[in-house]
Amino acid sequence: MAFLPATILVILFSGIMMYIQGSGQVKKNAKYLIASTTRQTANIIDDKLELTLGKCSELSKTLALWRMVNHPYEKSEKSSEYQDMIEVHKYLQSLYNDSNGVIDSIAFQTSYGNRLNVYYDMVYDYSELGYDSFNGSENEKPYWVNAHMDEVFSTKIPREVISLVIPYENSKKVHTGTLVVNFKGEYFRDLLGEVEISSNGYIFLLSDDGVLMPDGVKEKYLLREDQLDELRSLTGAGEYMFSAKGIGELFDIHYTSLKTNGWTVVSVTPHSDLYSTLNNFKAVFSLVILAAALFSFLVSIFSSRYISRPIKILSDQVLEFESNRDVVFGVDAGYEITTLAGGLNHLKETIDQLLVQVRNEQKQKSNLELMIMQAQIKPHFLYNTLGSIKALSDLQESERASSMCEALIQFYRISLSNGTAVITVGMEMELAGNYLKILEYRYGEKFECSFDVEEGLENLKIPRMSLQPLVENAVYHGIKPKEGKGMILISGEVRDQIMSLTVFDDGVGMDVERLRRLSEDIEKEEIAPGKQGGFALRNVYMRLKGFYGESVEMKIDSVKDVYTQIRIDVPLDSVEEADYVQTDDSR
Repeated sequence: MAFLPATILVILFSGIMMYIQGSGQVKKNAKYLIASTTRQTANIIDDKLELTLGKCSELSKTLALWRMVNHPYEKSEKSSEYQDMIEVHKYLQSLYNDSNGVIDSIAFQTSYGNRLNVYYDMVYDYSELGYDSFNGSENEKPYWVNAHMDEVFSTKIPREVISLVIPYENSKKVHTGTLVVNFKGEYFRDLLGEVEISSNGYIFLLSDDGVLMPDGVKEKYLLREDQLDELRSLTGAGEYMFSAKGIGELFDIHYTSLKTNGWTVVSVTPHSDLYSTLNNFKAVFSLVILAAALFSFLVSIFSSRYISRPIKILSDQVLEFESNRDVVFGVDAGYEITTLAGGLNHLKETIDQLLVQVRNEQKQKSNLELMIMQAQIKPHFLYNTLGSIKALSDLQESERASSMCEALIQFYRISLSNGTAVITVGMEMELAGNYLKILEYRYGEKFECSFDVEEGLENLKIPRMSLQPLVENAVYHGIKPKEGKGMILISGEVRDQIMSLTVFDDGVGMDVERLRRLSEDIEKEEIAPGKQGGFALRNVYMRLKGFYGESVEMKIDSVKDVYTQIRIDVPLDSVEEADYVQTDDSR
């Protein structure tokens, strides 16, 4: 009986320490996952808007558009006027078609009476179009208008759009033309609605002139107007906290500014959602500790001398658990002590399940990063490659065009892999080879590439898209800035029971300070807001850790103007024991 209070205190203290350790990791991983999802959503929206803005900028440089906005056409210039209008309309139609359904409509007019439009249900009665709504703007530069009802093509069916408005001036700095590109508000609303961060959490798009909110958000979880105004004053990326209106709950806020127009992607997560798993664990923990204390008390009443030694053994096991998670609570004693040990084992299992949940969340984040990485590759890489194939076809170089097309097919065949998150090293090498082959056609004799893979290594497993970002980094940051021809070597070997994969280039390299910063950024759990250096390398590193565990290493070595080498080391036992998951890229 004398040792009973001390024993209970030891159990309580050890249990509290285990709870603090587990709950802290859950909070950290939940917030990191939400912040990462917010940034990735912002990147997708940025890519869509930036691509269209870039193409509109190219249109502004054409001679046809310059003539249309600089002065009215004379009667003798009717043929040139029609030709210019056809050329501009052809460009706008191409911009509409290439958007893959993101653009709703395009309208263009000049103060000299020229009007053009592109719309899925082509409207030719120009008198019905509301062009004049954008002519009164005092903006001299392109500007964006958040979600609003279309004022140009909504004469028949009202539709919600996001608008890019580009004013044009003549040589006398007089506003003489306006281009309006309307994006489908429904597209971005659905995109935001598909992102799941919690049961009641949501992501929305915020600007100075409005808010684009996904469907289905409960009113009690909406932010107040003064809170929206406060968020509008923030830039970059970060974390914030607000209280909900009327329900006494806190909101965890993560925000990221768009590079294209400065708008902000904001995620809102109620604390009740953020810590729901933690609350469940807390309840189980409390019940188990209460049961343990109760059983200890009952057993001590009936046979204090009999249980003194078993209790001492059990308390020692609890203390050992802090440093050794493999401890199994057990002691050769009566029913009550055995039941207490069983309760502690149940608590241990609960903690283990919680840690498994944390690892699964990390794997889900890795799969999301993989899908985002593929989404970023698809529009630009595919667009540029298809353009190169067309150019080769126009030059009647059918054999090279066919070879480049075959490389593109094989690249996407392996990069998609029917939704499989893990492939063989051999397939990953083939993926990198097809990627480099495509770039060789695009850049001519800019570089050579070679592979040196140890026999048998090609059958080992590796997460898909692990080497391609490293190869891309070598081309664009190593070889491309270099004067003259470069070399890329991709190798793989097994030494001392460690699988090593290396990407080497003899490009411009890095100085000591830049190498140090890059190495530090890769090791950080989160790169500072607005800092993009090492983001792709860090994503690869984090995904590899999610699959293989903490034993994986990424080592970077570089000498300025000489070379850069990135090596991935994975113990063979980690490769064999890795728990792989599946993605569904077909969605």
